[in-house]
Amino acid sequence: MELSVKEFLDSVTNPHTKKEYRYGIKKFCTWFEKTPEEILKMRQDDLMPKEGESLVEQRFRAARFQREIEKFHSYVIEQGKSINTARTATLGIRQLFRFYQMPVVMRSGSRVTKTVKTTKSFPLRIDHVRAMFEVADLRERVILSVATDLASRISDFIKLKKSDLPDLSQEPPISFEIMTKKEDVIAYSFLSTETVELLKSYLVHLDQREQDRKERARREGRRHHENPYLFPSNGTRHMSEERVNALLKILAEKAQIDTNSKRLTFHCFRKMFLSASIDSGIGLTAGKKLVGKAIPQSDDTYLTSVQLREKFVQLKKYLTIKQEVKPENHERIEELSKAVLKLQEDINTYRTVAETVTEENRNLANTMAKMQPLVEFVNSFDAPENLKKILNFLKDDFGYPSSDKLHPTKTEFSPYISSKLDEIAERKGVTRKEALEQLVEEDLEILEKSEKKFKKLGGHTRAR
Repeated sequence: MELSVKEFLDSVTNPHTKKEYRYGIKKFCTWFEKTPEEILKMRQDDLMPKEGESLVEQRFRAARFQREIEKFHSYVIEQGKSINTARTATLGIRQLFRFYQMPVVMRSGSRVTKTVKTTKSFPLRIDHVRAMFEVADLRERVILSVATDLASRISDFIKLKKSDLPDLSQEPPISFEIMTKKEDVIAYSFLSTETVELLKSYLVHLDQREQDRKERARREGRRHHENPYLFPSNGTRHMSEERVNALLKILAEKAQIDTNSKRLTFHCFRKMFLSASIDSGIGLTAGKKLVGKAIPQSDDTYLTSVQLREKFVQLKKYLTIKQEVKPENHERIEELSKAVLKLQEDINTYRTVAETVTEENRNLANTMAKMQPLVEFVNSFDAPENLKKILNFLKDDFGYPSSDKLHPTKTEFSPYISSKLDEIAERKGVTRKEALEQLVEEDLEILEKSEKKFKKLGGHTRAR
């Protein structure tokens, strides 16, 4: 079998990954001073047992490229490159060996497999996604929402087809299992309520776009080829990785997000998802299971689909793009609404009471105004017993109810009052009672002056 680098690189579909592998193989071959084909032949010979060779010698010879790759890794670091860059540089030659079923297994603890947390990537947060969502169109919003839910690798994301989607009429969150390309494991993902609603509108848009393309092809006499992808490009292809990352950069600029010269790429959604898995309390193992990242088999057995659904719901409380009013706020708003209604009822009651009291006060004021002359007349009597006598005499005529109709059989007034009553009764031919009524209606000021004058003469104004 002919061993060639071209055959290997042709099998890599991701352009970015292919570029990294090509660069790494070239750099390793330059350092090792052999062609790729010569290196592959050496690796093949190392794995072939030789006559008379001990098992220890055979294993040591088979591990030759393990040692050479570690030397190459140290060389790259000595050139001033970072640990992550050095690891990436070794991936090309290691994947080339793996492609031809001659994998190099690095020893436990090897520096080649170590990475450090990079500071070049932008630390994407959900508030950044919300800001971009506000300035995005329908397709861009679907990309943001699906990326937040799935947090898949971009190579798996851009290849999603419309036919891959689950039945969107189900109750969200909807289970959406995806076989990942890189690690060949299943991502037990879910689609949230907000993503499902966006997808429904977006699919209608895609269908209309497809009908327009079909009609245009018919008019131009061309054969129409339907684009099956969820995020199509021109023709029958899907969006490229470069286009998706460029789109994110444009949205960040529109949303005025300061990336501080760090790279905002699709992979940032994956990091955000896994970080939120820790912050939300569902755990990193469950987060890896949801995004399709390999985990130990011993951990895999403890996570069922039901548990993953519950953990996804819990996680989405931290990764919801369209912020909703929290349940506890709903309860608080309901309480406040009831309080406002009760207050309005109380205000209406108090208004009614106030209006009634005002009307009663107005009626009382009118009554008091009518009785004012009598009050002033009664106030002219300085002894309580005199006041009682005059009120008993007048109560029936002023409308005061009385069950026993107490009328004094004989009422005597002071000489001045008595003479005044006799004078009025004789002059007008009326009774003393009628004369007293007329006397009350006369000018009280005159009566007061007369009383004062009588007192000066040494008289006593009293009723006996």
